[in-house]
Amino acid sequence: MSGLRDLDPALQEEIEKPELRPFLGLHIDLPDPVFAVTGNATIAYGGETWTAIGGLGQIDTVGEGTDGSAVGVKATLFQIPSEFRDDIAEQAVRGCLYELFVGALDATYREVIGFKNIWKGRLDSYEIVDAGETITVTAGGESRMRDQRRPAIRRFTDWWQQRKYPGDKAFQYVSRMVEVPIMWAKARQDPVL
Repeated sequence: MSGLRDLDPALQEEIEKPELRPFLGLHIDLPDPVFAVTGNATIAYGGETWTAIGGLGQIDTVGEGTDGSAVGVKATLFQIPSEFRDDIAEQAVRGCLYELFVGALDATYREVIGFKNIWKGRLDSYEIVDAGETITVTAGGESRMRDQRRPAIRRFTDWWQQRKYPGDKAFQYVSRMVEVPIMWAKARQDPVL
């Protein structure tokens, strides 16, 4: 198979075999992080335990706009006990890391052969549907490309610079410079301060 970009050699080799055991993985970096995989077996990879969602979850198709437009994705978990409703609602922090992975498993469906990040964005929305004893949670992610069309609101102030680079003094005197008159060439120049 040609044209695959940046694939782990082990994953590339597995894809070329006649039998493939693929899975999709979802990571949402909440205070209590979500690591979920399609299938029926919980796997360990990258120092994390990825919980199997089997028939209890759904991950939408990851699209790609031909015009370079931003594309979002949604993941849904079904039959979550309703006692977790408040905990999920409190943790859902808009803007946290949201990733989708694709990988291949060995014949036992427990060992990961290869893993590839296929989509990276931020948590954009979540919806909780209460069905009495269980709830359904849908988490939507947005591509980081959406920020290309949003204006960057930055203030070149000392406060803004301290947030980004604590201890830097590059903008310490900017607020005072607004009041300083600029003297253009004159016959006589009075001192400013």
